[in-house]
Amino acid sequence: MREFNESWRVWRDDYIPKWEAQGPDHEVDLKAGQSLLLPRGWVHNPRVEDSDETSVHLTFALRERTPLWLAEQLVAGAVSQGEFRQVVRPGQLDGAELGRQLLGAREALVKYLSGLDVSEVAVAVRHAAMTELEYTT
Repeated sequence: MREFNESWRVWRDDYIPKWEAQGPDHEVDLKAGQSLLLPRGWVHNPRVEDSDETSVHLTFALRERTPLWLAEQLVAGAVSQGEFRQVVRPGQLDGAELGRQLLGAREALVKYLSGLDVSEVAVAVRHAAMTELEYTT
């Protein structure tokens, strides 16, 4: 799913030619009265082969939440903490110094997460789940 995104704002003109060149992974023929449920992100091309028949194609966009989305919610408040707002200079993004920066960031993140009151965070996460308009993961 992430490779194809889910928004027209990130559409690339090469998607359809790429999909057409690959051909279908699966073909499913449904009979009258049958339905098929595809998970979010499955590229598909529904069609009626017999032009005398009618068909209905419905799309229901359900906001699925994943463990990664929960993790993003957990770390969202870290931006207000000073240790997460310090600049990492370009020279610190290489070799042993990069390793030290990553270790330091990991330690700060573990400390931050360990100090969270999960019951307080749960209220904010529930609100985000009900009101968030954009997918981030």
